[in-house]
Amino acid sequence: MTTSQATLTEHLQFKLHDVKLKAMGYGLKLMKIRHTHVLTGPEAIGELANKLAQANLKKVLIVTTPGAVKRGYCATLKNALSAKGIASVVYSEVIPDPTFATVKAGLAVLKENNCDCAIALGGGSVMDAAKAMIVAATNDKPVEALMGMRKGKNVPLPFYAIPTTAGTGSEVTNAAVISEDITHIKRFMIDSRTVAKAAVLDPSFSTSLPAGITAETGMDAMTHAIEAYISKLSNPESDALAIKAIKDIFTYLPICFNDGHNLEARQAMAKASLTAGMAFRKVMLGYVHAISHQFGAVYGTSHGLGNAILLPLVIEYSKDTVAEKLATLAIETGLGDASNTQQELAQCVVDKLKSLNQQLNIPTRLTSLKAEDIPKIALRSYAEALKIHAAPKYMGKADIEALIKKLL
Repeated sequence: MTTSQATLTEHLQFKLHDVKLKAMGYGLKLMKIRHTHVLTGPEAIGELANKLAQANLKKVLIVTTPGAVKRGYCATLKNALSAKGIASVVYSEVIPDPTFATVKAGLAVLKENNCDCAIALGGGSVMDAAKAMIVAATNDKPVEALMGMRKGKNVPLPFYAIPTTAGTGSEVTNAAVISEDITHIKRFMIDSRTVAKAAVLDPSFSTSLPAGITAETGMDAMTHAIEAYISKLSNPESDALAIKAIKDIFTYLPICFNDGHNLEARQAMAKASLTAGMAFRKVMLGYVHAISHQFGAVYGTSHGLGNAILLPLVIEYSKDTVAEKLATLAIETGLGDASNTQQELAQCVVDKLKSLNQQLNIPTRLTSLKAEDIPKIALRSYAEALKIHAAPKYMGKADIEALIKKLL
């Protein structure tokens, strides 16, 4: 059992957070989430263009990256839209962990060209930036003022997504993460109206991903599923989605890592990422994300890599609190059976995450980490966790510092 080092003051803050969580959980249950029409197969891009035509949309802002343009994905989309009489303009300057400046630049292109909808073509950063743009486009507020829970009074522009990584599941979530321009501290926009109306899951768009990015984004999806599964707000529906995603990621992520051109495995990972996104959107996440966000802000660590490194450590810390759930997960995923004790089964999950990281060449250390930064990172992680997450076992600042020190 891992004993918390939390102070008396922190324990009081945990109790207050429990009260807030109950209210937030009730609100999330009542929140209506848009159903995303998922399009698959070789004709999916054409079907998406047809949907936009049926909705009488005339001009699309394609939000993407230079890489997607270079690989020809953007041209494929533009041609499909043009075939349906839909004009398009491209904003391709999205960077990893997009900042407010990134969003504002894309918003300017959207407004200058009178676009009436947006399509995100890329990974989680592209979808986050596009979501912020569609909210800002219809609300006369600075983008910064739209961070938080549904701060945009007016309905956002229609939003569609073509994910090119299998990680964030952002096409079906109600959240977007934008970084402050100077500090790179993460800010969060929560708005159920930013869930994509339709999403294209085309495995051919991810075959060019390097093995390392495949691993990191896949472990991002794994983190979404597991943190949703052990969340204090979890429920039978979110549990079923999370278990499905975890099973598929255990099976297909190593295949994608070793053979990036395996379309069946790529398609399965795309679906698993989406399923994991559906699992956490009403039950929130935990300390893996709270700490990983700070690694991104301080060192520019990719979100998936931060999650992957932290996941086994955080689950091991929480293991005694959620042993029963982890034991169920171990049995459901074939890691053990009823002949094992609950604690043994829970440890099986931790061991599996460690071995999966090893298979994927995920390091056990964060090379950029500096000891002198740990108190600041722990403080920011602690604050984020008590603001927007629902971890099953609380961590005081000293607990977070002790965990991060393992990565030196």
